[in-house]
Amino acid sequence: MTAPTVPGVPLAGRGRDAVGAADRVREAVAAGVEAALAGASGPVGKVHVSWVAALDVAACPAAFRGSGADGWGFPGWSAATGAAAVGRAALDAALDGIDERRGLGPPLAPLEVVRDWIRTAPAGDGGVAGWVAELRADGDAGTLAALAAGAGRWVAGFLRTFGWPLPADLAVAAGMRPPAWRPPGVADVTVAGGADARLGRVSGAGRFALVVHRPGGGGDDELRDRATFEAAAGALTRGIAPEAVVVSSGDTGERVRLAVDDGVLAAGSRMVVAVVEQRVVALDRGFDPADATPSPRCRWCPHRPDCPPGQARS
Repeated sequence: MTAPTVPGVPLAGRGRDAVGAADRVREAVAAGVEAALAGASGPVGKVHVSWVAALDVAACPAAFRGSGADGWGFPGWSAATGAAAVGRAALDAALDGIDERRGLGPPLAPLEVVRDWIRTAPAGDGGVAGWVAELRADGDAGTLAALAAGAGRWVAGFLRTFGWPLPADLAVAAGMRPPAWRPPGVADVTVAGGADARLGRVSGAGRFALVVHRPGGGGDDELRDRATFEAAAGALTRGIAPEAVVVSSGDTGERVRLAVDDGVLAAGSRMVVAVVEQRVVALDRGFDPADATPSPRCRWCPHRPDCPPGQARS
């Protein structure tokens, strides 16, 4: 992986104003969302801006618009979509059972950690735990086995990347994520980050990094876009801009660090607003191959047969 770079004015240093930077991100995103909604030809409905939506728009706005309401929302829990969430929850629960020295003992066994959590995931939880409890109740051994395998791989890669014992200032984001952010006066638009962990304590100085852990690698463009989005989402939801975003790869143990500066935050803000803008455009245009953006996603895009740019890319 090559370290992603985005030009901008560095925020690091003695005069770093992480709170002021986050305030500017909130103002910019609120203004952009307001402008986008003002130009809508009709009601847009609820728009949840996640990293998945932001990367979809960055890859190909036309394909995002054409995915429709079903494609814009969360696809639901499955062994694939739940692996990271279960991995985070299982690792967090295992760390809670270790003393404050954070693991000065034998290393954790990833698959056993995950299986222990799956056996005890509480019913009635509205998140992934509740879904796992339903699988248990239904006796769906196949899905539980696939889920355990994926989540175990996630935990194994995380431990491979960050070592054992884990850094003392690392906090896994399981059940402790900040609430989604809403632009003032806009109830139907929400923004949420998807970082898996945090390095450092969140304070007004902003000397912390958000961690995105991936079981496998990825292209440089996608890594840069993901880190850029998480920088802006972190500033929006926490009210403090992070110092950096770290993207790790469990397969290789690599870590790519994107230093967060004004340029990164501005680019991330544009990614957030772009999701709302494309939802507005979708009211009138939907998928239009005239402005499709060729990318690796063309290979599995359902519009490829009727999209010349997609056929050219594939």
